[in-house]
Amino acid sequence: MTKKELRALMIQKRNDINKDILIKQSLSIIEQIKKDPDFNDAKRVAMFYPMGSEVDLWPLLKETNKIFCFPKVEGNHISFYPYDEHTVFIKSPFGVFEPQGEKNIDDAIDYMLAPALAISHKLYRIGYGKGFYDRFLKMHRPKKVMGVIYDFQELDNIPYDEFDEPLDGYFKGLL
Repeated sequence: MTKKELRALMIQKRNDINKDILIKQSLSIIEQIKKDPDFNDAKRVAMFYPMGSEVDLWPLLKETNKIFCFPKVEGNHISFYPYDEHTVFIKSPFGVFEPQGEKNIDDAIDYMLAPALAISHKLYRIGYGKGFYDRFLKMHRPKKVMGVIYDFQELDNIPYDEFDEPLDGYFKGLL
C-alpha cells in the first residue's frame, strides 16, 4: 500500500470510529504521557491543535509547570510558538488552527508530541504528506519525539524513505 492509500484509509477509519471511543483513547494517551519521566522533566513541550478527529491532547495544557508550544506553517516549514491563555489561534489554509506569535522557540523544545495518521513498529510515521514535521526534526530535533495514535493506527510496516525522520517512541490509545 502506498503512503497516499494509507493516508486515505486511516482518515476514513478515524472518521468512522465512534467519537466516545476516540475521547476515551485520547484520555488514555494523556495518562500515559503524564507517566513518562521525560515528559515530566521537560520544560518546553511541542504539541498540536487537533484537526478533525485527531488525538486531542488539549487537557495536557493544565500541566502548569510547562511551556507548551504549537506549530505554525511558514512557507515550506513549521515553527513552534509558545502558548498562554491569551494565545490567538487562526485557521490556516490547510484547515489547521495555528498560534499567532512573535518569537518561535524551535531550538528550545525539550519534548515533542507529534500527530500521525499511522505509526509503524519501526517508529516511522505517516502524516498528511507535506513533510513539515520531518523537515523540522532534521533541523531542530528535540531531546524526545513521541507520536500519538489511536489503537488502530499502529501498523507493522509503513513505507518510508530517506526524508522520513523516525520517532523515539509513541503512545497508543487504550480502552
